[in-house]
Amino acid sequence: MSAIASVPTPNALVLTTALPLSQHPAAVYLGSLSRGSRRTMRQSLNAIARLLTQNQADALTLNWAALRYVHTAAIRSLLQETYAPTTANKMLCALRRVLKEALRLGQLAAEDYAKAIDLPAIKGTRLLRGRALSRKEVQALLAACAADPTPAGVRDAALIGLLQAGLRRSEVVGLDRCDVELTTGSLTIRNGKGQKDRLAYLPRRHWRPSPL
Repeated sequence: MSAIASVPTPNALVLTTALPLSQHPAAVYLGSLSRGSRRTMRQSLNAIARLLTQNQADALTLNWAALRYVHTAAIRSLLQETYAPTTANKMLCALRRVLKEALRLGQLAAEDYAKAIDLPAIKGTRLLRGRALSRKEVQALLAACAADPTPAGVRDAALIGLLQAGLRRSEVVGLDRCDVELTTGSLTIRNGKGQKDRLAYLPRRHWRPSPL
């Protein structure tokens, strides 16, 4: 915690008056995200806010416009020590985006913004967690689902099918019934990566034309 200990007056970073959400940099940024990404980035911003204020603030009570390079450099140092490189860089990305909204809202001077976001990416050599499953392993999982007489068996088989269609985890949990067309096996992905809608298709073995 030495990097954060060097940050001056953490309590000065806590908002004393609540901002309207339309004028709050973090709220504006989070509002621009898809539903799946919003929760993840809110958690990242909450973690950063708590680190900067010694648990006195969260994403909506931190005065983001008061951050300067001394704060962001300290956060980068701590994230590098605490998180895997991918996670740390994702959190730094959220931080930069919030500061950009503060700039756009006229709450942060351009020079202060440029200095605060001038942070190199955190490099690492860790391999991705997990591995690709073999065809036999996938078949074994589907067989286990088929042998499960409870609704969980049907649910788990559906999840496997959706993931094999190339959906991200956040896209799977964001699907509604109206987004699934059983006559064609098509899936409408709404507000996916880059706020774009797209179509995906279930593997043929995972669906059959609906009689309805």
